[in-house]
Amino acid sequence: MKLIMENWRSFLKEADTARAPWDQTAPAKLGAIKPMDPRDVKTPGTRRPPGTTKEVPQVEPSGEVQEHNVEALFRLYRGDRRVFSIFMQGYEGPKSIDDPTVAEQFINYLVVKNKIFHHNKIVDHLGAGSFGFVVKLDNDHALKIYIGSFDPIRLRTDPTGRSDIERYEREASKAFDEKTGAAGDLHIYEQGELETPFDKKWFYAEMQQLRTLSNFMREFAHPNKDAREVTDGVNDEITFLKELAHLAHLVDKHGAQAIAEFDPEEAYAKQHGRAFPEDYEDEIKFDPDFGLSFETSQGDTQLAEFAKLLEQGDLDAVLPQKIDLLDKTYAKNLFNQLKELLKTKTLRDITDVRGANIGVSEQDESLPIIFDY
Repeated sequence: MKLIMENWRSFLKEADTARAPWDQTAPAKLGAIKPMDPRDVKTPGTRRPPGTTKEVPQVEPSGEVQEHNVEALFRLYRGDRRVFSIFMQGYEGPKSIDDPTVAEQFINYLVVKNKIFHHNKIVDHLGAGSFGFVVKLDNDHALKIYIGSFDPIRLRTDPTGRSDIERYEREASKAFDEKTGAAGDLHIYEQGELETPFDKKWFYAEMQQLRTLSNFMREFAHPNKDAREVTDGVNDEITFLKELAHLAHLVDKHGAQAIAEFDPEEAYAKQHGRAFPEDYEDEIKFDPDFGLSFETSQGDTQLAEFAKLLEQGDLDAVLPQKIDLLDKTYAKNLFNQLKELLKTKTLRDITDVRGANIGVSEQDESLPIIFDY
Protein backbone atom coordinates (compact mmCIF):
# COMPACT_ATOMS: atom_id res chain seq x y z
CA MET A 1 0.00 0.00 0.00
CA LYS A 2 1.41 3.34 -1.04
CA LEU A 3 -0.27 6.16 0.81
CA ILE A 4 0.56 9.80 0.37
CA MET A 5 0.46 10.23 4.11
CA GLU A 6 3.22 7.62 4.55
CA ASN A 7 5.44 9.55 2.14
CA TRP A 8 4.79 12.77 4.03
CA ARG A 9 5.54 11.20 7.37
CA SER A 10 8.74 9.59 6.06
CA PHE A 11 9.80 12.95 4.68
CA LEU A 12 9.03 14.74 7.95
CA LYS A 13 10.86 12.19 10.10
CA GLU A 14 13.98 12.42 7.93
CA ALA A 15 13.93 16.19 7.92
CA ASP A 16 12.91 17.21 11.44
CA THR A 17 16.37 16.79 12.89
CA ALA A 18 18.10 19.41 10.80
CA ARG A 19 15.90 21.24 8.35
CA ALA A 20 14.32 24.63 8.64
CA PRO A 21 15.97 27.31 10.73
CA TRP A 22 14.06 26.98 14.00
CA ASP A 23 15.21 23.50 14.93
CA GLN A 24 14.60 21.93 18.27
CA THR A 25 17.41 21.98 20.80
CA ALA A 26 19.02 25.23 21.94
CA PRO A 27 21.89 25.68 24.40
CA ALA A 28 21.00 27.59 27.53
CA LYS A 29 23.82 30.09 27.01
CA LEU A 30 26.14 30.87 24.15
CA GLY A 31 29.10 30.66 26.46
CA ALA A 32 28.47 27.01 27.27
CA ILE A 33 27.17 25.16 24.25
CA LYS A 34 25.86 21.74 25.23
CA PRO A 35 26.86 18.53 23.43
CA MET A 36 24.65 17.91 20.42
CA ASP A 37 21.52 15.85 20.86
CA PRO A 38 21.75 12.95 18.34
CA ARG A 39 18.28 13.76 16.97
CA ASP A 40 19.48 17.21 15.94
CA VAL A 41 22.67 16.16 14.15
CA LYS A 42 22.89 16.36 10.37
CA THR A 43 26.11 15.56 8.59
CA PRO A 44 27.01 18.45 6.29
CA GLY A 45 26.62 17.76 2.59
CA THR A 46 29.57 17.55 0.27
CA ARG A 47 31.18 20.95 0.11
CA ARG A 48 31.52 22.63 -3.27
CA PRO A 49 35.03 22.95 -4.73
CA PRO A 50 36.71 26.22 -3.76
CA GLY A 51 35.46 29.10 -5.87
CA THR A 52 37.41 31.63 -7.83
CA THR A 53 36.33 34.69 -5.87
CA LYS A 54 38.78 37.01 -4.22
CA GLU A 55 40.19 36.51 -0.76
CA VAL A 56 38.00 37.60 2.15
CA PRO A 57 39.03 41.20 2.88
CA GLN A 58 40.73 41.71 6.22
CA VAL A 59 38.41 43.80 8.40
CA GLU A 60 38.37 44.29 12.14
CA PRO A 61 35.26 44.71 14.31
CA SER A 62 35.03 47.94 16.26
CA GLY A 63 33.14 48.57 19.46
CA GLU A 64 31.78 46.26 22.11
CA VAL A 65 28.68 45.09 20.18
CA GLN A 66 30.54 44.10 17.01
CA GLU A 67 33.29 42.35 18.95
CA HIS A 68 30.71 40.49 21.04
CA ASN A 69 28.77 39.33 17.96
CA VAL A 70 31.89 38.14 16.15
CA GLU A 71 32.77 36.04 19.19
CA ALA A 72 29.20 34.72 19.51
CA LEU A 73 28.96 33.67 15.84
CA PHE A 74 32.39 32.08 15.96
CA ARG A 75 31.40 30.02 19.02
CA LEU A 76 28.30 28.83 17.16
CA TYR A 77 30.40 27.95 14.11
CA ARG A 78 32.75 25.92 16.30
CA GLY A 79 30.19 24.48 18.72
CA ASP A 80 27.09 23.54 16.70
CA ARG A 81 27.37 21.12 13.80
CA ARG A 82 24.25 22.50 12.14
CA VAL A 83 25.58 26.08 12.16
CA PHE A 84 28.91 24.79 10.86
CA SER A 85 27.00 23.12 8.00
CA ILE A 86 25.31 26.42 7.13
CA PHE A 87 28.68 28.16 6.89
CA MET A 88 30.03 25.32 4.74
CA GLN A 89 27.08 25.52 2.34
CA GLY A 90 26.94 29.30 2.22
CA TYR A 91 30.62 30.04 1.68
CA GLU A 92 32.21 30.26 -1.79
CA GLY A 93 35.62 31.75 -1.12
CA PRO A 94 38.90 30.45 -2.55
CA LYS A 95 39.95 28.86 0.75
CA SER A 96 38.13 26.29 2.86
CA ILE A 97 35.95 27.75 5.61
CA ASP A 98 36.55 24.66 7.73
CA ASP A 99 39.83 26.43 8.51
CA PRO A 100 39.03 28.46 11.69
CA THR A 101 41.24 31.32 10.50
CA VAL A 102 39.24 31.64 7.28
CA ALA A 103 35.97 31.33 9.21
CA GLU A 104 37.05 34.10 11.57
CA GLN A 105 37.87 36.39 8.65
CA PHE A 106 34.48 35.68 7.06
CA ILE A 107 32.58 36.25 10.32
CA ASN A 108 34.48 39.51 10.87
CA TYR A 109 33.37 40.64 7.41
CA LEU A 110 29.77 39.53 8.00
CA VAL A 111 29.50 41.49 11.23
CA VAL A 112 31.40 44.62 10.18
CA LYS A 113 29.65 45.02 6.81
CA ASN A 114 26.07 44.45 8.00
CA LYS A 115 24.36 46.92 10.35
CA ILE A 116 21.99 44.28 11.73
CA PHE A 117 24.94 43.13 13.89
CA HIS A 118 25.86 46.64 15.10
CA HIS A 119 23.11 47.55 17.56
CA ASN A 120 22.10 44.45 19.55
CA LYS A 121 24.13 41.64 21.05
CA ILE A 122 23.53 37.98 20.33
CA VAL A 123 22.71 36.45 23.71
CA ASP A 124 21.40 32.95 22.96
CA HIS A 125 21.13 30.31 20.27
CA LEU A 126 17.53 29.38 19.45
CA GLY A 127 18.07 26.68 16.84
CA ALA A 128 19.38 25.71 13.42
CA GLY A 129 18.52 23.62 10.40
CA SER A 130 19.58 22.94 6.85
CA PHE A 131 18.91 26.47 5.56
CA GLY A 132 19.83 28.75 8.43
CA PHE A 133 20.05 29.38 12.14
CA VAL A 134 18.33 31.63 14.66
CA VAL A 135 19.77 33.57 17.58
CA LYS A 136 18.21 35.65 20.32
CA LEU A 137 19.15 39.32 20.58
CA ASP A 138 19.35 41.38 23.74
CA ASN A 139 16.19 43.27 22.67
CA ASP A 140 14.26 39.97 23.08
CA HIS A 141 13.83 39.61 19.31
CA ALA A 142 14.94 36.63 17.26
CA LEU A 143 17.34 37.06 14.35
CA LYS A 144 17.12 34.46 11.60
CA ILE A 145 20.21 34.14 9.38
CA TYR A 146 19.62 31.96 6.34
CA ILE A 147 21.10 30.99 2.98
CA GLY A 148 17.89 29.99 1.19
CA SER A 149 14.32 28.75 1.52
CA PHE A 150 12.62 25.39 1.34
CA ASP A 151 11.27 24.60 -2.14
CA PRO A 152 8.12 22.46 -1.61
CA ILE A 153 7.99 21.42 -5.27
CA ARG A 154 11.55 20.12 -5.60
CA LEU A 155 11.98 19.38 -1.87
CA ARG A 156 15.28 21.23 -1.71
CA THR A 157 16.81 24.63 -0.98
CA ASP A 158 15.94 27.65 -3.09
CA PRO A 159 19.15 29.76 -2.86
CA THR A 160 17.27 32.96 -3.73
CA GLY A 161 15.22 32.70 -0.53
CA ARG A 162 12.27 34.00 -2.55
CA SER A 163 9.41 32.37 -0.65
CA ASP A 164 10.68 33.51 2.76
CA ILE A 165 11.48 37.02 1.54
CA GLU A 166 8.05 37.49 -0.03
CA ARG A 167 6.28 36.19 3.04
CA TYR A 168 8.29 38.36 5.43
CA GLU A 169 7.53 41.42 3.29
CA ARG A 170 3.80 40.63 3.47
CA GLU A 171 3.90 40.08 7.22
CA ALA A 172 5.84 43.30 7.85
CA SER A 173 3.42 45.27 5.70
CA LYS A 174 0.37 43.83 7.49
CA ALA A 175 1.77 44.58 10.94
CA PHE A 176 3.30 48.03 10.44
CA ASP A 177 1.91 49.59 7.25
CA GLU A 178 -1.64 48.31 6.87
CA LYS A 179 -2.14 47.78 10.63
CA THR A 180 -4.10 44.61 9.87
CA GLY A 181 -1.89 42.07 11.61
CA ALA A 182 -3.53 39.51 13.88
CA ALA A 183 -2.20 37.98 17.09
CA GLY A 184 -1.27 34.76 15.29
CA ASP A 185 0.69 36.52 12.55
CA LEU A 186 4.45 36.59 12.39
CA HIS A 187 5.81 40.03 13.29
CA ILE A 188 8.77 41.00 11.11
CA TYR A 189 10.62 44.07 12.31
CA GLU A 190 13.34 44.10 9.68
CA GLN A 191 14.61 41.87 6.89
CA GLY A 192 17.06 42.01 4.01
CA GLU A 193 20.19 40.64 2.40
CA LEU A 194 23.53 40.24 4.13
CA GLU A 195 26.57 41.54 2.33
CA THR A 196 29.20 38.85 1.80
CA PRO A 197 32.63 39.05 0.13
CA PHE A 198 31.38 36.87 -2.76
CA ASP A 199 28.33 36.73 -5.02
CA LYS A 200 26.37 34.16 -3.01
CA LYS A 201 23.58 35.84 -1.05
CA TRP A 202 22.78 35.41 2.62
CA PHE A 203 19.62 36.79 4.21
CA TYR A 204 18.30 37.88 7.60
CA ALA A 205 14.96 38.54 9.28
CA GLU A 206 14.41 40.04 12.72
CA MET A 207 11.15 38.85 14.30
CA GLN A 208 9.45 38.29 17.61
CA GLN A 209 10.89 35.60 19.85
CA LEU A 210 9.07 32.26 19.80
CA ARG A 211 9.49 28.80 21.25
CA THR A 212 9.22 26.12 18.60
CA LEU A 213 6.30 23.75 19.06
CA SER A 214 8.61 20.72 18.86
CA ASN A 215 10.81 22.03 21.65
CA PHE A 216 7.83 23.13 23.77
CA MET A 217 6.15 19.73 23.46
CA ARG A 218 9.31 17.80 24.37
CA GLU A 219 10.50 19.96 27.24
CA PHE A 220 7.30 21.31 28.77
CA ALA A 221 4.18 19.46 27.64
CA HIS A 222 5.53 15.88 27.65
CA PRO A 223 8.93 15.92 29.41
CA ASN A 224 8.58 12.31 30.58
CA LYS A 225 7.92 10.84 27.14
CA ASP A 226 10.54 9.73 24.62
CA ALA A 227 11.64 12.90 22.81
CA ARG A 228 11.78 11.31 19.37
CA GLU A 229 8.33 9.81 19.77
CA VAL A 230 6.94 13.18 20.85
CA THR A 231 8.49 14.93 17.84
CA ASP A 232 7.19 12.31 15.40
CA GLY A 233 3.77 12.16 17.05
CA VAL A 234 3.36 15.93 16.95
CA ASN A 235 4.28 16.00 13.26
CA ASP A 236 1.77 13.23 12.56
CA GLU A 237 -0.95 15.23 14.29
CA ILE A 238 0.00 18.35 12.32
CA THR A 239 -0.21 16.32 9.10
CA PHE A 240 -3.71 15.21 10.11
CA LEU A 241 -4.72 18.82 10.80
CA LYS A 242 -3.43 19.88 7.37
CA GLU A 243 -5.45 17.15 5.68
CA LEU A 244 -8.47 17.95 7.81
CA ALA A 245 -8.25 21.62 6.78
CA HIS A 246 -8.07 20.50 3.16
CA LEU A 247 -11.09 18.27 3.69
CA ALA A 248 -12.93 21.21 5.24
CA HIS A 249 -12.43 23.20 2.03
CA LEU A 250 -13.76 20.27 -0.01
CA VAL A 251 -16.80 20.03 2.26
CA ASP A 252 -17.42 23.76 1.86
CA LYS A 253 -17.23 23.36 -1.90
CA HIS A 254 -19.02 20.03 -2.49
CA GLY A 255 -20.84 19.17 0.73
CA ALA A 256 -20.39 16.20 3.07
CA GLN A 257 -22.71 13.95 1.07
CA ALA A 258 -20.48 14.24 -2.00
CA ILE A 259 -17.52 13.14 0.13
CA ALA A 260 -19.46 10.13 1.41
CA GLU A 261 -20.46 9.11 -2.13
CA PHE A 262 -17.07 9.73 -3.67
CA ASP A 263 -15.71 6.83 -5.77
CA PRO A 264 -11.89 6.96 -5.83
CA GLU A 265 -11.55 4.44 -8.66
CA GLU A 266 -13.89 6.39 -10.90
CA ALA A 267 -12.16 9.68 -10.08
CA TYR A 268 -8.69 8.23 -10.69
CA ALA A 269 -9.70 6.76 -14.05
CA LYS A 270 -11.24 10.07 -15.09
CA GLN A 271 -8.18 12.03 -14.04
CA HIS A 272 -5.48 9.72 -15.45
CA GLY A 273 -7.24 7.93 -18.27
CA ARG A 274 -6.36 4.50 -16.92
CA ALA A 275 -7.59 2.04 -14.34
CA PHE A 276 -7.10 2.68 -10.66
CA PRO A 277 -3.93 0.74 -9.65
CA GLU A 278 -4.41 -1.98 -7.06
CA ASP A 279 -1.53 -0.67 -4.96
CA TYR A 280 -3.55 2.51 -4.39
CA GLU A 281 -6.88 0.90 -3.66
CA ASP A 282 -7.05 2.48 -0.18
CA GLU A 283 -6.04 5.97 -1.30
CA ILE A 284 -8.79 8.58 -1.34
CA LYS A 285 -8.08 11.20 -4.01
CA PHE A 286 -10.16 14.36 -4.21
CA ASP A 287 -7.93 17.13 -5.45
CA PRO A 288 -6.61 16.67 -9.02
CA ASP A 289 -3.63 18.88 -8.20
CA PHE A 290 -2.51 16.87 -5.20
CA GLY A 291 -4.88 14.59 -3.32
CA LEU A 292 -5.98 13.67 0.14
CA SER A 293 -5.53 10.46 2.09
CA PHE A 294 -6.73 9.49 5.55
CA GLU A 295 -4.97 6.51 7.06
CA THR A 296 -7.62 5.11 9.39
CA SER A 297 -8.78 1.68 10.44
CA GLN A 298 -12.34 2.71 9.58
CA GLY A 299 -11.38 3.87 6.09
CA ASP A 300 -14.04 5.69 4.09
CA THR A 301 -16.58 5.49 6.90
CA GLN A 302 -14.55 7.73 9.19
CA LEU A 303 -13.73 10.07 6.32
CA ALA A 304 -17.44 10.54 5.69
CA GLU A 305 -18.00 11.00 9.43
CA PHE A 306 -15.36 13.71 9.60
CA ALA A 307 -16.85 15.44 6.57
CA LYS A 308 -20.30 15.44 8.18
CA LEU A 309 -18.96 16.81 11.47
CA LEU A 310 -17.06 19.54 9.65
CA GLU A 311 -20.19 20.49 7.73
CA GLN A 312 -21.98 20.78 11.08
CA GLY A 313 -19.15 22.93 12.45
CA ASP A 314 -18.41 20.36 15.16
CA LEU A 315 -14.61 20.34 15.09
CA ASP A 316 -14.56 19.50 18.81
CA ALA A 317 -15.99 16.06 17.98
CA VAL A 318 -13.24 15.34 15.43
CA LEU A 319 -10.10 16.39 17.27
CA PRO A 320 -10.24 13.92 20.21
CA GLN A 321 -10.28 11.05 17.71
CA LYS A 322 -6.90 11.97 16.24
CA ILE A 323 -5.23 14.55 18.51
CA ASP A 324 -3.55 13.13 21.59
CA LEU A 325 -0.33 15.09 22.20
CA LEU A 326 -1.37 18.59 21.15
CA ASP A 327 -3.55 20.71 23.38
CA LYS A 328 -7.06 20.68 21.85
CA THR A 329 -7.43 24.47 21.89
CA TYR A 330 -4.01 24.86 20.27
CA ALA A 331 -4.95 22.22 17.68
CA LYS A 332 -8.22 24.00 16.89
CA ASN A 333 -6.42 27.32 16.45
CA LEU A 334 -3.81 25.66 14.24
CA PHE A 335 -6.56 24.02 12.14
CA ASN A 336 -8.14 27.45 11.56
CA GLN A 337 -4.79 28.95 10.55
CA LEU A 338 -4.10 26.05 8.18
CA LYS A 339 -7.53 26.36 6.61
CA GLU A 340 -6.87 30.06 6.03
CA LEU A 341 -3.49 29.23 4.44
CA LEU A 342 -5.12 26.68 2.13
CA LYS A 343 -7.30 29.37 0.60
CA THR A 344 -4.25 30.38 -1.44
CA LYS A 345 -1.88 27.42 -0.96
CA THR A 346 -1.99 23.72 -1.79
CA LEU A 347 -1.12 20.92 0.60
CA ARG A 348 2.18 20.57 -1.21
CA ASP A 349 2.94 24.25 -0.65
CA ILE A 350 2.68 23.77 3.12
CA THR A 351 4.63 20.50 3.28
CA ASP A 352 7.17 22.13 5.58
CA VAL A 353 4.60 23.18 8.19
CA ARG A 354 5.68 20.95 11.08
CA GLY A 355 6.60 21.18 14.72
CA ALA A 356 9.98 22.79 14.14
CA ASN A 357 8.42 25.57 12.01
CA ILE A 358 5.49 26.48 14.24
CA GLY A 359 5.90 28.67 17.30
CA VAL A 360 4.18 28.82 20.65
CA SER A 361 3.39 32.42 21.56
CA GLU A 362 5.14 33.75 24.65
CA GLN A 363 1.95 35.62 25.57
CA ASP A 364 -0.63 32.89 24.83
CA GLU A 365 0.38 29.22 24.76
CA SER A 366 -2.82 28.31 22.89
CA LEU A 367 -1.83 30.54 19.97
CA PRO A 368 0.21 28.93 17.15
CA ILE A 369 2.40 31.11 14.94
CA ILE A 370 3.53 29.49 11.68
CA PHE A 371 6.86 31.08 10.83
CA ASP A 372 8.11 28.84 8.01
CA TYR A 373 6.48 26.76 5.30
